[in-house]
Amino acid sequence: MSTIQIATADQAREVTLSVRTLRLEEHVDLGGHVPRDASAAWIHHGQGMVARGEAVRIVASGPGRFADAGAAFRALADRAVVDDEVSVRGSGLVSFGTFSYADSSPRPSTLTIPAAVLGSVDGEAFLTLIAASRHPDAPPALPPARDWRELFSAVPDGPRARIDLDPDHAPDDYQGLVARAVAHIRAGDAGKIVLSESSTATADVPLEPAVLLRRLTRRYPSTWVYRVGDVIGASPEMLAQTEGGRVFSRVLAGSRPVADGEELAEQDRRAFRSDAKEREEHRFAIDSVTERLAGLAEDVAASPEPFVLRLPGIEHLASDVSARLRENVTSLDVAARLHPSAAVSGTPREAADRIIGQLEPRDRGGYASPVGWMDAAGDGQWAIALRMAHLVDERTVRLQAGGGLVAASDPVTEHAEVLAKYRPMLSALRGA
Repeated sequence: MSTIQIATADQAREVTLSVRTLRLEEHVDLGGHVPRDASAAWIHHGQGMVARGEAVRIVASGPGRFADAGAAFRALADRAVVDDEVSVRGSGLVSFGTFSYADSSPRPSTLTIPAAVLGSVDGEAFLTLIAASRHPDAPPALPPARDWRELFSAVPDGPRARIDLDPDHAPDDYQGLVARAVAHIRAGDAGKIVLSESSTATADVPLEPAVLLRRLTRRYPSTWVYRVGDVIGASPEMLAQTEGGRVFSRVLAGSRPVADGEELAEQDRRAFRSDAKEREEHRFAIDSVTERLAGLAEDVAASPEPFVLRLPGIEHLASDVSARLRENVTSLDVAARLHPSAAVSGTPREAADRIIGQLEPRDRGGYASPVGWMDAAGDGQWAIALRMAHLVDERTVRLQAGGGLVAASDPVTEHAEVLAKYRPMLSALRGA
């Protein structure tokens, strides 16, 4: 079945979908059932979804990309014929999305409705099959049942790869860019700026995205491991999760790299939590989320004090934000309102993005932007595309990572933080 590509809600009204979700009685280990041609994946603590094929692809760009993609998906959902015998989070009609960071990005943003989805949520395993037709008055027949093991056969682990890493800047040059950004902050041009570095990683053997995903799910189970379009990674930061009329967001800002397999000593962790520079950076990020939820949600509440989130190789200051959504607000609406948060841009947002555009040599593409999924009711999960890489070709990816800068930031320390944030993808690439 060929992919139907659309760009507007009017085009979506000329397409009909038939969706069938079947309950699976077997236990499903998602990380072990990512096929070679997986079109999307979303896994957290062993739960989530893996997808194959594309029934419909919605393509959007520019300042209205979130609204345009959301409107087209709603138009498709309104006409879809759905037979869902499971009715859990992620069953029935679902789309996977990756959006570009900047309004002016030449990289398109997409919402993709897959042809098949293998899911495991809250102890329920399911298989969803989707067919699409350009005949608005004649929906396609519901897809016949298929053997899920045949559809989602695992890819064997490949050999370890030797990786050649080519950063965009020499260490001194990147630290010089950090110093320039800090100078802008001290001059009053912005309160916080998140500067990132990009590096091209080339392997001596072909790279299998399915294998990279399996390695990430095993090593970083508490992150949201994703692959949608050309982005792949393991994000620790949930931008917008909605369910049952509630929205949840996890904000990370402030970091301490540690050696692999180690963690901060308790004395160092206490110092981290009370560090004035880290607290200032974190406060900017929290405020950017709580203030932007106005108009979309009510009863907004944030963690009274940040907590330390421990991940392999790095620890973060983290806070959780929750609120009650207003009617007819979707998860993508929230993600669009919150993007880019001060955790990945800075504050004020417009000033920070202007300075980022001056200092970063590349368009960010899908880096630091919303990646995730949404169902027919508008509920879903959108993480920030961090600890990530852009897939370039079978042996090449482009890593990107950044750090928040305030007036007290030190260029050498900030460069070390960026390198620490490369570790998840580098370990997956190398097979270490």
